[in-house]
Amino acid sequence: MAKVQKIKKQGLHFVFLSFANVKINDRTLLHPNFIKKIFFTFLLLFIGYKGQLKACQDTLKKDTLKVKKSFVKKVIDAATAKRKFILAPEAGRSPNTGFYTGIYYLQLFRLKGDTDSRASNIEAYGTVTEKKQFYQTVNNTVLLDKEKYFLRGTTYVSKFNEYFYGLGNNINIQNRDLINFDYFNAIQKFTRIIGSHAYLGVQGQFNETFNLTYNKGGILDQSNAYGKGGSRNVGFGPVFLYDSRDHVIYTRTGTYLDISAMFYQQQFGSQFPFQNMIIDFRKFIKFYKNDVLSFQTLINYNWGNVPFRQLAMMGGDVMMRGYYPGIYRDNFYMATQVELRIPVYKWFGMVFFGAVGEVAHTLGAFNWQDIKYTYGIGLRAMFIKHERINVGGDLGFSKNTKTLSLGSGESF
Repeated sequence: MAKVQKIKKQGLHFVFLSFANVKINDRTLLHPNFIKKIFFTFLLLFIGYKGQLKACQDTLKKDTLKVKKSFVKKVIDAATAKRKFILAPEAGRSPNTGFYTGIYYLQLFRLKGDTDSRASNIEAYGTVTEKKQFYQTVNNTVLLDKEKYFLRGTTYVSKFNEYFYGLGNNINIQNRDLINFDYFNAIQKFTRIIGSHAYLGVQGQFNETFNLTYNKGGILDQSNAYGKGGSRNVGFGPVFLYDSRDHVIYTRTGTYLDISAMFYQQQFGSQFPFQNMIIDFRKFIKFYKNDVLSFQTLINYNWGNVPFRQLAMMGGDVMMRGYYPGIYRDNFYMATQVELRIPVYKWFGMVFFGAVGEVAHTLGAFNWQDIKYTYGIGLRAMFIKHERINVGGDLGFSKNTKTLSLGSGESF
């Protein structure tokens, strides 16, 4: 009797015929029953082979898709791997600089023994231009001894230019002067923990503007601004910090409050003695999945003989995005902004923001009718996944101007 058997090999089922106890001779080969058996056996062989071949093809197709998906996932994982730095070039052109090129670098680190602390970072970027201009900035945020100490600061050096629109809240934005100058600014804040998330310490700053040139008879020349011939100021003062943020760069939850005062005195080497106080309050609320609603209020108040380049300035890539940096400047500045951060798909996200603010000569001169506003949208791409570090840009709009800013991290 003939028996149909199966053997599975390399994902295919092969069907073969075995004859047991069957004597084959000419009569047997010509017998109708034997021919039927042969026919049905080969039919089963063909059907079984085709069916198993299709199953194998489906399996291979699924495996191929898995490989493709796995490859794409590997690419994404490689792009957001557990690196600790960002290194990126920049290039472009503007009327004031000609062609320019530069580089941006962000290094994340934790000091030895501080594996449970939030990541510290050093951020550096520099640019050189066709017109022999340059600027270089180094920002540091360092957490020491398991966050017992906090060191924050900025060092900035440049040979650059900027537009000067005048002083105060009511200016003609169509009327401006281009001023050129060399500039150096270094500020460091060192604090020690005094309670849960609370720090107290000191800060110091050295600020100098020199080789200043501008149009004679222009806006700056005719203004009563201090420091038109250059300025050098050295200041020291106390600083209080409350910081319960879950992450220093990309914050989802927590509160940040920085209250600092700086006294620029002739005894310290200041040419223009004055005082400064800054209050910076931020609140971050996580909701839904990983959406974040963030708030910031900034108050910058100066009194005394304040050089025009150390006045409180509106605009830039942090607060009041949409205004040229320093388009409005005076002794007093207050602004509030709100930002909604939404992860859209895996490594891609968006932000929506709006802000209101105003500058004034004194706190008493603050006028709600002169409030300025900005709003805008930004895109984010997660570059370092495990530390939630994004790169992207913000497009901000104001009543008469708009700005585009690119960089790493969040605006605040």
